[in-house]
Amino acid sequence: MGLNTALGTSISGLNSAQIGIGVISQNVANAGTPGYVRRNVSSVDSISGSTVGVSNPNVQRLLDRIVQHQLLQESSGASYTSTRAQVFANLDQLYGAPGSKTALDSMYSTFTSSLQALQNDPSSYTNRTAVLDAASQLANRLRGLSDGVQQQRSQAEAGIGSAVTRVNELLDQLTNVNARIVNAQQTSATADLRDQRDRIVSELSQYVEIRTDERPNGALSITTASGTQLFDGRPTVKFEFDARANIGPQSQWSSDPSKRSVGTIVARDLSGNAFDAIANNTFRSGEIGALVELRDKTLVQAQAQLDEIAAQLSSALSDREIAGTAVTAGGFNGFDVDLSGLAAGNSVTLDYKIPPSGQTQRFTFVRVDSAASLPLPASAQGDANNRVIGIDFSGGPASVATQIQAAVGAGFTVSNTGSTLRVVGSATRDVAGLTARPTQTSLTGGTAEMPFFVDAGRNNTAYTGSYEGGAQSVGFASRIAVNPDLVADRSRLVIYNTSPATPQGDTTRPSFLYDRLTSSQRSFTNATGFDGSAATSTGTVSSLVQRVVAGQGQASEQAKRLDEGQQVAFSSVQSRFLEDTKVNVDEEMSMLIELQSAYAANARVISTVKELLDVLMRL
Repeated sequence: MGLNTALGTSISGLNSAQIGIGVISQNVANAGTPGYVRRNVSSVDSISGSTVGVSNPNVQRLLDRIVQHQLLQESSGASYTSTRAQVFANLDQLYGAPGSKTALDSMYSTFTSSLQALQNDPSSYTNRTAVLDAASQLANRLRGLSDGVQQQRSQAEAGIGSAVTRVNELLDQLTNVNARIVNAQQTSATADLRDQRDRIVSELSQYVEIRTDERPNGALSITTASGTQLFDGRPTVKFEFDARANIGPQSQWSSDPSKRSVGTIVARDLSGNAFDAIANNTFRSGEIGALVELRDKTLVQAQAQLDEIAAQLSSALSDREIAGTAVTAGGFNGFDVDLSGLAAGNSVTLDYKIPPSGQTQRFTFVRVDSAASLPLPASAQGDANNRVIGIDFSGGPASVATQIQAAVGAGFTVSNTGSTLRVVGSATRDVAGLTARPTQTSLTGGTAEMPFFVDAGRNNTAYTGSYEGGAQSVGFASRIAVNPDLVADRSRLVIYNTSPATPQGDTTRPSFLYDRLTSSQRSFTNATGFDGSAATSTGTVSSLVQRVVAGQGQASEQAKRLDEGQQVAFSSVQSRFLEDTKVNVDEEMSMLIELQSAYAANARVISTVKELLDVLMRL
């Protein structure tokens, strides 16, 4: 080996050792820096003619790509579950612990207990006052809960807007960093850029579930779990969110812009083409996915449950049940019932059996006063055993009979005489009952039913469940109030007839009100979504209140447990990733000693070559 060859080999070794020492120094200096990935130097021995050396020492980051991809997925999941758990915890705190003084079920129990006390002593002014006070507190609590639910929805709306803005910012930041990585060599500076890019991608994964793919030239491509490409050297879409103010119970998301009253996320590509990212299910996980689900499903259902309580509470005390009169026609049995007292939203139920011993099934016909109110919304629909059908009453009794006949089919014969509806069975259908349920709108109508609660948002009118101009039930919990006429004359809690006058000590009305709330079986709409079921269910108003309060607590606990499990999974993957990427100072010091020895050896060779050259020059 000649002197020149030895000198070249030593210089290349010296440079390689110097780069390695610099990398170790950087590793040690950043041992506690979040997001820093440990580096090492990858070098290749080279032979060129008689020259041996080290060529192209590259600085590489030490990490497991598979674990990194898994970490991004778990990060999205952890953000999703933590966002949901926080909102459920807020709702649980809003509802109160079951049985606590301010909990909804406790206030309802106080109201029914006051009715029971009034039943025992109807003439007591104190008992009457206690009933109205308890009813007012219950109505106030329902309004407060409704307001709280809508505040959570408004916060979710604002959160979606902030998250969308941040996603756009992160995608823009990636453009510059990605370009610098593609155009640079594998040096410490490039490794720093890759760390920076990973931090941006990691934050992005908190908002939306993503998949990443690094090209051979170092460029990064990002797609969502649903397949929408977000980034390919530059942002391929830009997200837009048209936030809405004043979110209320009637504010709903729809893929139809004319029906939508909350914000939606629009993705616009580089050509200007746009699509609705919510309708396209772009956000399946992450913070944005959780906020969209909470705003449009979870909190909407919470409002529906409160509205159902308010509606059932009002209807149970105000709706009369007029059983049909048995008739026989053509050798088959049926019933007549008068429809004249029905208001918009009131119903007629037809119960029947399929011979010889079929299960009792039901048709529920709901009055609407305009064809524009049809079809009824999905929240009003029943199930296979209780089909709910809207009937337009604007055409008169004959039209009503015709519509009902079309709905029930050939197994029944439907006719009318004036306002009296007749339904008769056949050889294939046995009519078991026909019942009209008009709302009592007067405090002294001669019956125990009374409009105890009214709709304060509709000029204190009685609640009938109308669908004119939108479903009256939607947001009713935010508008329910005690009838002001009853507050002005609390004797109407007992006196339901003025001629002859009901005695002050009569127990008829107090007993009726108490029994309707605690014993009467009622049908609940599928909008409540109990147990994830879309079928209607039955029970007392008391059981409905208990189910809602208990169900909210259970949902909060489930969300908490789900989040705890997801956080454990995230922490586990994060620990595996950190184990691969963290800096071990002892290991670095050991490598430093090796490099220092190599550096000294190469330096000694260079020094020896210099001495030999000096000797040659003196000859």
